[in-house]
Amino acid sequence: MNTASPPSLRARKKAETWSAIHEAAAGLALERGVEGATVEAIATAAGVSQRTFFNYFPAKEDAVLGMRAPSLDPELLEGFSLEHDLLGQVSRLLLAVTRSAYAGRDAERRRQLLEDHPSLGRRRHELTLEAEALVRRTLAELLAADPEWSAGIGEHRVDDVARMLVILSGVPLRFAITAEGYSPAHGLPAEDHESALTLFHRLQEKL
Repeated sequence: MNTASPPSLRARKKAETWSAIHEAAAGLALERGVEGATVEAIATAAGVSQRTFFNYFPAKEDAVLGMRAPSLDPELLEGFSLEHDLLGQVSRLLLAVTRSAYAGRDAERRRQLLEDHPSLGRRRHELTLEAEALVRRTLAELLAADPEWSAGIGEHRVDDVARMLVILSGVPLRFAITAEGYSPAHGLPAEDHESALTLFHRLQEKL
């Protein structure tokens, strides 16, 4: 049974303001282009001050795309184990953390904006790197706390091991999103990710 309490009035107000700014930014970018969607114009359209805008978004590109800094929900680490299918677990964790940056739910509009304005892709890439860094730091902490991993591997420290694991875990994700038929607007289906992981593991066995 779900016993979670409903969001507070303050939380609802913050969510409404975030959505208002995002909707204004995306709408203006579609209408005027990213250059024409200035912070001043976005704030005016959303009915907020420019100071309020920057309380919610560090840059207008984030507001246009409906993105925020990625986060790692502690619940994602429940059941996480260093003893089995580590690459598969890290790959799933990386996907979840990357998705946390996509707060705006209109994926088709985001796809259209990215297609029409390639400069927005740079900001999306930066947030993807932030997600990878967050997973890498978390993984390094888990490895450092485990006697089997804390010494690192050879001359490579735990941080290096964590970085390599995150890079490797991204391979199945890249394989899945570059496959024919993948739709950015619909996102990556869990079954496609799992299929890519299966191939990845079988390939490892043959190498």
